[in-house]
Amino acid sequence: MFQLIPAPDKPRLTLLLIFSVTLMLGGLLLFLSPMNLQSMLWLNHLTPGLDYFWSFITQFGDGAAVLLLLLVITRFSQNGNALSLKIFLLGSLLSPLLKSWVASPRPLGVVQPDLLNRIGQPLTGANSMPSGHSLTVFAGIGVILLCFSLKARHWPVAALLVLLAVLVALSRVMVGAHWPADVLAGAGSGLAVALLAQRWEASQAWQPYLQRRPAQWGLLLTEIVLAGYLLTATTATAAERMAFDLIATIGIAGAMSRLSFIRRQPWA
Repeated sequence: MFQLIPAPDKPRLTLLLIFSVTLMLGGLLLFLSPMNLQSMLWLNHLTPGLDYFWSFITQFGDGAAVLLLLLVITRFSQNGNALSLKIFLLGSLLSPLLKSWVASPRPLGVVQPDLLNRIGQPLTGANSMPSGHSLTVFAGIGVILLCFSLKARHWPVAALLVLLAVLVALSRVMVGAHWPADVLAGAGSGLAVALLAQRWEASQAWQPYLQRRPAQWGLLLTEIVLAGYLLTATTATAAERMAFDLIATIGIAGAMSRLSFIRRQPWA
C-alpha cells in the first residue's frame, strides 16, 4: 500500500506544521467566541439516528486503541514503532497538562442536559480542552503520514485515513463530550505531538534498539496487553464494545504476525 521513506521531506513537515498551527488557532478563536456554544448545539443534533455510528467511531480515538493500531500498521516502516511509542508518551503528558491548565468545563457542565444528545457515559468536570481523543487520533495520523511515502495512487488511502481522524474528532461533539473548540485544539495539538516525536526520533533514535530481538518481544507483549485491555475494558454501549473488540482483534492478528517475524529472523 505504502512505500517506506528514509525521512519525512521538508514540505511534508512544513504542511503538517501549518495545519497544526491553523487548527490550534482556530480552536482558540472559537473557544473565545459565542459560536462555540452555537456550533456545539447545532452539530450535536445534526445527525439524528446515527448514535450507534458515533458511539462506535469515537472509540478509535482511545489512547490504547490508537497505540495498538499504530504498532500494527507501522511495524514495517523505518521508524514507525518508535514514533508510535513517543507520541503515546508525549500525548499522555501533554493532554492532562493542557486540560488542567485551561480548566474548561465540559458541555454538560454548562448546557442543560436535556438540550444535548448524550451518547455513552456522561462526562463532566473542568477538563474539556483539548479533546484527548482528537489529540491522540491526529497524532496517530501524523505518524502514518510521516512514516510512509504517499504516491499519487496512494492518496485515496491517505484521504480515507484523514477522514477517519476527522470523524473520530467530530464524534466527540456528537456524543456530547466536547465543544467544537476542544476538537480543533486537540487535532492541532495531535499534529504538533507527531512533529515533536519526529524531532525527538531524529535527535535520539529508538528504532535501532526496537529492531533487536528483546525489544521485539517487548513490543509483542505490549500488543497482547493492549488487546487484552480493550477486550476487558468496561464500555457504556454495544457499539463501544464492538469497536474495542474489532481493534483488539486487529491487534491480536498483528501480534501473531510479529511473533512469526521474530521466529523467522536469524538473530545474532
